[in-house]
Amino acid sequence: MKEKKIITIVTTDLDGTFLDNEKKVPPINRQAVEKLKEKGILFGITSGRPIDTVRPMIADWGIEDDVSFIVGMNGGAIYDLRRRDKEDFHLISGDVILEIVDFFKDLDVHFHVLIGPTRYTDYSDEKTRAQAKVFGEIEVETDLYEFMQNRDVNKLIMHFDPKDMPVVQERASHFHDKRVVGFATADNLFEYVDPNINKGFGMKKIAKHYGVPVSTIMAFGDAPNDKEMLGTVGVGVCMQNGADVCKSVANYVTDLTNDQGAVGHFIEDYFKED
Repeated sequence: MKEKKIITIVTTDLDGTFLDNEKKVPPINRQAVEKLKEKGILFGITSGRPIDTVRPMIADWGIEDDVSFIVGMNGGAIYDLRRRDKEDFHLISGDVILEIVDFFKDLDVHFHVLIGPTRYTDYSDEKTRAQAKVFGEIEVETDLYEFMQNRDVNKLIMHFDPKDMPVVQERASHFHDKRVVGFATADNLFEYVDPNINKGFGMKKIAKHYGVPVSTIMAFGDAPNDKEMLGTVGVGVCMQNGADVCKSVANYVTDLTNDQGAVGHFIEDYFKED
C-alpha cells in the first residue's frame, strides 16, 4: 500500500460499493465503520439517492449511530445527523425539466423526479413500484407537465432498459442547455443535474462543514457519477467492479468487489496499526 495519508472523514457510495448485490451491508463493512468511530474518524454516506430514503435505511442496516452525515442527490444536498440540519444546493427549475422531457419523450424511457422519499413519475406499474420500494421510495404517477409548474427539484432521472443506454447517450449528446448536465448513474439510469452538482462538489461542502481539508477525506465509489468524488478527495478508492473512468482517477482499486465487502477490508487494512 502507498504511503498513508491522515484521514479525518471516510465516506462511501452505496449501490455497487458499500452494499452487496442484494442491497445489504456485508458484516465486514459494518465492523469497519464501527472501528472508524473508535478512532475518532467521521463516517458518512454519499449517494445519488435522496437523503430522506437513506436515513431510514441506515437505521435498518444497524449503522445509524456510526453515521455522521449523508450527502444525497449526487452532491446536491447534505445532512448532518447530529445537528439534524439539511442544506440543498443548485436546484433545477421546472421549465428546464420539461425541456428535457420534451427532448427525450419519443424514446422508450420513463421520467421521474424525487421530492423527499416520493418518486413522481410519468409511468407507474407493479414492477416500477416494486423497484421504488427497494430504494425506500414511494412511487406516484402524475402528469409531470402539471407537476413541474413553478417547482424546483434536485434532478431529473430517466429510467429505461439497459440495452437502450447507447440510444439515450447518443440523444443526450445533442441536448445543449448550460443550465444542466447529464450522465449515466447505472446501466439503466441517466440523470440531469445543475452543472455545479456532482459528488466532488459534495465533498467540498462536507469538508467546509466540518472544517477539515478535503485532502483528509477518503471516499469509496464504483460508478461514473463517483468520478469527481474520487478525484477530489485525498484518498479515492474504486471497487474492483467499478467503471474504468473511476479506476482511472482513483488512488486505489480494490482487489475485492462490493459483493466481497471490499470497503470493509480496505478500511481495516488502511487503518491497521503498523
